[in-house]
Amino acid sequence: MALIGGTLLPFGGQNLIEAAACGCPVLLGPHCFNFAEASADAIACGAARAVPDAGAAALAARDLLLHPQALLAMRTAAATFSQAHRGATARTMALIEQLLVKVASTTHETHPSCQ
Repeated sequence: MALIGGTLLPFGGQNLIEAAACGCPVLLGPHCFNFAEASADAIACGAARAVPDAGAAALAARDLLLHPQALLAMRTAAATFSQAHRGATARTMALIEQLLVKVASTTHETHPSCQ
């Protein structure tokens, strides 16, 4: 399992999808504002658990280690969650390319030297 330590202090969190991609159940502290949507989605699908502080994280980790079926369920959910988030770079690049083509065609049509 993975404790995303940057979520325990008010720094905004860290990318939990990388840990989930390794099939790691994820423990998240209260400060996930840089990854709010991904954190909420991971919690909702059972790939992550929210904990209020480091002490609670230690207890959650112990609980998971004592309950291998729960740990396995979170591992499976983490792998499924990460699969759903693959390809973000390719999707982003496709959107940027569409925008650049649109801007280039608009600039070509409206620029005085192109008339």
